[in-house]
Amino acid sequence: MPPRAYARQDPPSTLAPYFPTTTFKTVTPAEAGMDATKLGAALQFAPGHTRTQGVAVFRNGHIVGERYVAPFTQETRHESYSVAKGFSSALVGIAIRDKLIPGVDTPICGYYPEWGCDPQNARSRITIEHAMNVETGLRWTEDWRLGASGPNDAMSLTILDTALSRPVVDEPGTKKRYSTGDPALLTGVLQKAAGKTAFEYAKTVLLGPIGLSGVSWSSDSKGRTTTHMGISATVREFAKFGILYLNRGNWDGKQVVPAEWVDFTAQATDPCKEQYRYLWHVNPPLRLGEADPGCTGFLQCDPTAFADLPVSGYFALGVYGQMIAVLPSAGIVVARVGQDEAGSEYWDGYVKDLIRLVLDAVN
Repeated sequence: MPPRAYARQDPPSTLAPYFPTTTFKTVTPAEAGMDATKLGAALQFAPGHTRTQGVAVFRNGHIVGERYVAPFTQETRHESYSVAKGFSSALVGIAIRDKLIPGVDTPICGYYPEWGCDPQNARSRITIEHAMNVETGLRWTEDWRLGASGPNDAMSLTILDTALSRPVVDEPGTKKRYSTGDPALLTGVLQKAAGKTAFEYAKTVLLGPIGLSGVSWSSDSKGRTTTHMGISATVREFAKFGILYLNRGNWDGKQVVPAEWVDFTAQATDPCKEQYRYLWHVNPPLRLGEADPGCTGFLQCDPTAFADLPVSGYFALGVYGQMIAVLPSAGIVVARVGQDEAGSEYWDGYVKDLIRLVLDAVN
């Protein structure tokens, strides 16, 4: 592993933690213990194939720097696509704490009457844990990499119904297959458990407490919250969610998300193998390392080189370059929206280099 992976290379800030529930505080890079020139270079970072619309860096809850590209402004809300999966992960943890869901080993079939719970049917063995770790085994094709051929099931207008209709082709829990259909299954779980849509539940237990009452979350044609995508928010609002996780689910003295859930879901249990966990991209040295070009299965490829990033970092990522990155070792959150070219290699490369540049600005 590279130097930054395990050793704490980034000195902690002397800034007292701040929670921007209703107002944001801006500090200078010097006040945040960061180099202004290097931070400015990070915010202006714009490699080929990327088009940033807004990016902001927070340290201990304070805005240290941000950049917007007209006509996009700090008040503009942007679709986040799969960034919403991180919010859905938090909701499951809250529902378990509140005893609305027994645990992650709960079978999903009980929440979908059309499936039924037949012990002889492999779909009855799919649990919440499998859906959150993209291990349901349901037949699914989804590849955002350059040159990917064949259908992309994530482009379906009815992703949940598509997932519900699919047969199991691998025993649940035995194989990771990046599938937006898997977290789509969580909407029925949350809706039945809470007695309201996932979005309505989120307003009460997650979004409201941290001052995100103005964000929107899309629903499908049947009124079901799209737990796999669809949150629209400003860059600053996305950053609030990252700040919540930076503080292990605590928001200004209120434990919004259980701390043990944050620890459990956002940190790799095996840094040598794990890249994606409970709907978060984890373990940046591996997840953003150089991939073996001979490997065709996303999340199943051994790296040829590790990225020089903290293993404790993690991020939510949406297509075309939407991102919330949490870097606990430095007390930093980075939020970014854009409209990059198609090709997940571009999005991954941008995330890796942006995080590195921001960390390089820490004095």
